[in-house]
Amino acid sequence: MSISPFSLQHNWKLNWTRVSEHIKPDKHVNGESPKERQALEALACIGVIGGLQLSRLFSLDKKRKKKMVLEKKLVRHDIQKNKQMIPVYTLGINGAKVAGIPGYENNYWLKYEAGDMLGKLLFFQLYEWFPGSRISPAVNPFEGVIFYKNKPLYIYSAKEDIQDLLVFLKWKEFGERMIVMTESLKHLEGLLHCGDIRIRAVLQQEVHSARERPGFYVKSGSEWVEEQLSQKSPVNMA
Repeated sequence: MSISPFSLQHNWKLNWTRVSEHIKPDKHVNGESPKERQALEALACIGVIGGLQLSRLFSLDKKRKKKMVLEKKLVRHDIQKNKQMIPVYTLGINGAKVAGIPGYENNYWLKYEAGDMLGKLLFFQLYEWFPGSRISPAVNPFEGVIFYKNKPLYIYSAKEDIQDLLVFLKWKEFGERMIVMTESLKHLEGLLHCGDIRIRAVLQQEVHSARERPGFYVKSGSEWVEEQLSQKSPVNMA
């Protein structure tokens, strides 16, 4: 299997743009565009989005994105993968005002490492397969929540080490539905011993390239098995 475009095996360099710690939101910010507001609200929940994802999910063309950067609704960053430059965006101070987000922190993205950023981009890749759904922020270690048909799906992006999720499940009572995105099912062996949690796994490569609903995997005894198409969708997990 080819390496996922979101794999940590690639050589990532995070060229985060820094803004002044002292900038304030403008007194008057144009927040009348529904598609801008929708994009900014989603970004406020997750933290980072890819340039192509902004265009594909929220119909923001290159000219509109450039204008939103100038208006301090978005902050653009050029992330390097191997020798390829990839534009990604974070929420700007005026974007936070449009989205109605209190307590905005300038340069909040500087705390994100490569794995954090990739998990957030993967979230939006998966979100594409749940059209019309509402996005909500989630507690760590989850990337966010997708409300599909008004039912929450907690989304987790696995690195090689999923210790943060295992510790969360050990000490927190958690009965919600969960989707785990992973580069390899081998990374999820620890979840096979977590009892009756309602969980589906999906491979990064399928999240990125699937033209139809990605194939999900379910726990079966001591292994992960491919979910049959006749089975219920993740949102209807019992």
